[in-house]
Amino acid sequence: MKKDPAHRRAKTYKPVLDYIPKDATPAPLRPWLQWFRADLPFDLDHINIWLLESENGWSIVDTGYNAAETRDRWDKVFAETFAGKPVEDIFVTHFHPDHYGLAGWLAERTGVTLRMTEKEYDMARTLTEQPLADALVDIYRPYYREAGVPEDVAENLLQRRFTFKSIIYPPPADYARTAPGEMVRLGGRDWQVIAGYGHSPEHACRYNAQDKGFIAGDIVLPDISPNISYFPDEYLSDNPLGVYLDSLDRIEKTVPDEVVVLPSHGVPFTGLHQRIKELREHHDRRLEKLRAVLADAGKPLTPFEAMRGLFSHRMIDRPSDIFFALGETLAHLIYDEKENLIQHVKEDNKSRFSI
Repeated sequence: MKKDPAHRRAKTYKPVLDYIPKDATPAPLRPWLQWFRADLPFDLDHINIWLLESENGWSIVDTGYNAAETRDRWDKVFAETFAGKPVEDIFVTHFHPDHYGLAGWLAERTGVTLRMTEKEYDMARTLTEQPLADALVDIYRPYYREAGVPEDVAENLLQRRFTFKSIIYPPPADYARTAPGEMVRLGGRDWQVIAGYGHSPEHACRYNAQDKGFIAGDIVLPDISPNISYFPDEYLSDNPLGVYLDSLDRIEKTVPDEVVVLPSHGVPFTGLHQRIKELREHHDRRLEKLRAVLADAGKPLTPFEAMRGLFSHRMIDRPSDIFFALGETLAHLIYDEKENLIQHVKEDNKSRFSI
């Protein structure tokens, strides 16, 4: 996730609550809806988990990072919030470890079959089953070479990409498929699954028309923009920025502005359509800056060189920073190439882009 310049401007959204839940004590947003916030051990320091109560039990949306502190917080939720009432469903919006990290632990603890979209499950399986993960190395090494990444940096990036298995709880052996467009029951209410693309393979947002709620996951966040990156995994789009912008269009047409937005990071808020407008503007600014970087260079740039210019306002040196910044740079380069706004050539096994 990258900081959006909008986070330094006056907030245009309206928070639903004037406080943030702490110490594993969920905050009630509705009589049937609880906001549970868990810590994360990196720059993005928390994740929101949604707990929805029906007459017979609880539904969980997302699981948190696989850490002892998070499991301890779940113990308190089971003892105090759930208070012996069973868990009916576990839904995961997408495969990233802050969302999927404890899916196996919760499924094991409750006996409930995990539900997520097929492409998200397949991506998680690819990264956790060793033969599939090993095969990805042969895909990513030439990807980094073609992007112009120095060899030592590329090796660090390869090591980072394939640590997924070690940072999540062993995943469940099976799952129940949730399909885009499907209606699912959460908290005794019907929610329409709306797919979001570009951030992950088939991210599952959910919209409840009855009570005007929208579980946005990482697709629409109040203060930051979700990472939109190009990676060579087979489950991901070859034009991630294009499909992300299409997803925003689809959400804007399907979900009314007056909903309460339940994001995975930040606070629940109202003002969905204005926030969608701001996210589009964020990517317009990023595209404009990238074109300026290419124009000022006076020569074609590799994606790695273009990344240095696009993120000149930040220190990009850690493998995690390079991983996301390079992916975002490529997503924006590919978008402009497909719009015929920049040129792309391959020379000496490297891609180069120019105006």
